Amino acid sequence: MWQTAGGLHAGEAEALVLAKQKRTDWFLTDDSATRLFVSYIGLEVHGSLGIILWSAAHRYMNRGETEEALNNLEQSSLWLSAKIYQEAQQALEVIF
Repeated sequence: MWQTAGGLHAGEAEALVLAKQKRTDWFLTDDSATRLFVSYIGLEVHGSLGIILWSAAHRYMNRGETEEALNNLEQSSLWLSAKIYQEAQQALEVIF
């Protein structure tokens, strides 16, 4: 049903079913259409960048590891606008 209604791919739809069954706090995806749909049905959604910054804020990663992860993310196939990348860098100043 979510595949049809939300335009989700099969894997995303299965992950959403599991998230609802397990009553998870977060749904993890970098797909913008999926993020919109999942947030619309009431789940908190985070992507790769959010996980990196969350990990840094909770001290699971130090500054060097976080900067490396951000650089790797910027070099990956995941599109990140220059503004968002800059805001992530600014967040590091607040975190560390």
